[in-house]
Amino acid sequence: MSDSVPWWLSLPEEFALLSHTNSGKVHDSAQTAVGCAAAELGELALRRKLLVRSRKSRKFGFEVYRDHGEIQLLDTGPTGLVWADELMAELGDRSASERGPVTVKRWLRQRGRKAFTLHRTALTARGVLRRRSGGLLGRERHYPDTAVRDVLIDEVRAAYGERRPLDEHMLFLCDLVEGTRLSKDFRLTMSGRQRLDRARGAGAAGALPEDLRDTSTTLGFLVSLHGLGD
Repeated sequence: MSDSVPWWLSLPEEFALLSHTNSGKVHDSAQTAVGCAAAELGELALRRKLLVRSRKSRKFGFEVYRDHGEIQLLDTGPTGLVWADELMAELGDRSASERGPVTVKRWLRQRGRKAFTLHRTALTARGVLRRRSGGLLGRERHYPDTAVRDVLIDEVRAAYGERRPLDEHMLFLCDLVEGTRLSKDFRLTMSGRQRLDRARGAGAAGALPEDLRDTSTTLGFLVSLHGLGD
C-alpha cells in the first residue's frame, strides 16, 4: 500500500489501528475502548461539529483545567460518515433529555465498547485488520496491515520529534497516544521543553486554535484516567 493510505481513515480508525499489535492483540482493551470514544469526539471537533468545554485558569503561568468538560454541539449538519451523524443525533437527544450539555467523562465510559467494536469492524471490512478466530480456547485476534500501521506510527514519531509541523489532526492523535500510554509501546517521549510549552499553552500546540487544543487536552487526559475492564 502507498504511504498516503492512512489518511483516508478517520481519527477513531487510526487510533484503533495503532492499538492493535502485530501479534493481533490489543494494547489494552479498556483504554482502547475509551480512546475510541474520545477519538470519535476528536474527529467531530476537527470537523467543527462540536467542542469540549472545560473551565480552566492560569496558575504560575500554567494552564490548569478545573473540570472534566462538557460536550457542546456546534453544527448538527451531515458529515458524510454514518456513525458520526448517528452519534451527533444521540448526543442531541441526550442533551435534550438531560436539559444540559453531556458530560464527557460519563459519555466516554458509556460509549467506549460500542465505539471500539464499530471501528474495529470497519477496519476489518476494509482489510486494514485481518480477523482470525482464536479457536475453542483462545480469543479471536485482529492482525493489522503492518505497512499502513507503520506509516501511521512514523507520522506520530515525526510529530513527537518535531520533524513535521504539528497540525490539528496530529495534535488529537498524539494526545490520544499519550493518554493511553501507546507512546511507551512506540518509544515516544516529549522533551521537557515540549511538556513545558504544552502546560503553558505555548510552542507548536499553542499556535493552534485554543478551543481545539482544550478539547484535545481534555480528551487525552480523561482517556488516561478511565477504563472499562477486560
